[in-house]
Amino acid sequence: MMPSLRCGKVPTTRAKLPARVLIIDDEVLVRWSLSTGLRLAGFDTVTASSSAEALTVARQAPHPDIVLLDSRLYGSDLAVLLEDLRLAAPLCRFVILTTSRHEMPVPPWNGITVITKPFDLVDVVRVVRANLAPACAV
Repeated sequence: MMPSLRCGKVPTTRAKLPARVLIIDDEVLVRWSLSTGLRLAGFDTVTASSSAEALTVARQAPHPDIVLLDSRLYGSDLAVLLEDLRLAAPLCRFVILTTSRHEMPVPPWNGITVITKPFDLVDVVRVVRANLAPACAV
């Protein structure tokens, strides 16, 4: 006799899921290294290489808990992208990745963390955890 092939939903809450990190960078190796390192640290990661792709991902459920965003994303205005991401995922936190040679425009919001490239992956994981500490534990 064949077993029943019924498919059902498994009830779970967002608190049981790992924090979702959206990584937005136009450099494939930066996205890959951040995604791999954060996944190994227990986070759920998604990546985007453009502002349009990032907004599509941010609007999908589950929304990101934190966004790592390259300050010099090709073809994007940082302030406009930040505002659009805030509308797509209002509870999201932001970490801006910038180079030491590039002066980042100061966004009009408080609570945005800045990490200078080149960065140490261990420090990025620490910063992500610190930014998420009030919302969820990983």
